[in-house]
Amino acid sequence: MLNLDYECMKYAQEVSKIKDSNLENNLRKALGVLQEDGVYAMFLWLEDKDKGKNIRKILIDLLNESEIRKHLLNDSYRFADEDFSKFCENLREVAQDIDKLLFMKNLLERTLIYALYHAKIGE
Repeated sequence: MLNLDYECMKYAQEVSKIKDSNLENNLRKALGVLQEDGVYAMFLWLEDKDKGKNIRKILIDLLNESEIRKHLLNDSYRFADEDFSKFCENLREVAQDIDKLLFMKNLLERTLIYALYHAKIGE
């Protein structure tokens, strides 16, 4: 059985390694958008504000973990990390099932919270 909390911690630590003076602020804002407006809005915000696409890429890597991805997408698909329009298609597929969408939102939220705490302590 996959320990989802471990996966969130692992990817949060990767996010916290990003060298960006605005990292804490970007994490806080991304988390706020996710909580208030949802998964799609957060990824749109990251597409615009995360200039290096670093946070977005790490979050997509989390979603592409095989044990996580199989609960979100058809086995033959991966979340696109380079082609944003393809990634949006992937999100549309997930959004058709509210349980999958809420599962994704919870994973992303926990990861961003952990990453924010890491950024606050300067690791």
